[in-house]
Amino acid sequence: MKLCGFVFVILFSSWALAKEKQVLRYGVNSNYAMPLLGLTRLPQGQVLQEGILKDLGLALAKELKREPQFILLPKIRVAENLKAGSVDILCHLNEVWQPAIKNDVYWSDALYESRNLIVHIDSKPIKRISDLYGARVGTVLNFIYQNLDPYFAKKQILREDTSTNESNIQKILKGRIDYLVMSNLEFDFYKRIYPNLDAVDLNMDSVQTKCALSKKSSIRQESFDKAIFNIQTTGVLRKILKVYQ
Repeated sequence: MKLCGFVFVILFSSWALAKEKQVLRYGVNSNYAMPLLGLTRLPQGQVLQEGILKDLGLALAKELKREPQFILLPKIRVAENLKAGSVDILCHLNEVWQPAIKNDVYWSDALYESRNLIVHIDSKPIKRISDLYGARVGTVLNFIYQNLDPYFAKKQILREDTSTNESNIQKILKGRIDYLVMSNLEFDFYKRIYPNLDAVDLNMDSVQTKCALSKKSSIRQESFDKAIFNIQTTGVLRKILKVYQ
């Protein structure tokens, strides 16, 4: 009986350990703003409170039957953590934004479009990129702006980085920048809060965003693909996006 009890303890401990390891380490780029993510500051640090990326992480964790663990990462740390397998999945990505690791991860099918807009206030509309010459344009630190980066490099347009586009909105409201670059998702969200914001669509940096699975993750590619397929075909993804539009 003692031996049986000992074996039971070992088996139970092994089962509990295996169960404990069933975690989805879901990375989130902390340089994004709402509607992608909303952070709450607590004494122990920032906590992911809401947003598309949180809801998407919860949906994927449910499909994968894993406990979600949200890991906040600055944009500059996204690539190394995915490559090393420190996070399993990270969403709102594209190969254009992370060319260094495009072969180190499994890419999902396209989820939704992200397209950059030029945002302004009052009487500052533009019709072409050259209309921005000499202007101070708010951007996010370490973000790639494929259509504007050549102009930034030549100083034809003045790039002014900050941590998130929430900060850029405050700067444009106070007249500290002339324009800012923001995705269509962000603009739709913030237009409701700040009705005097306006935007021009110059067909810039349009990408189909995806999720990426680290090749060093314990999650199999087949399971990942199935989870993505399910949230698309069952309407879960559509419902998530609709909440913030």
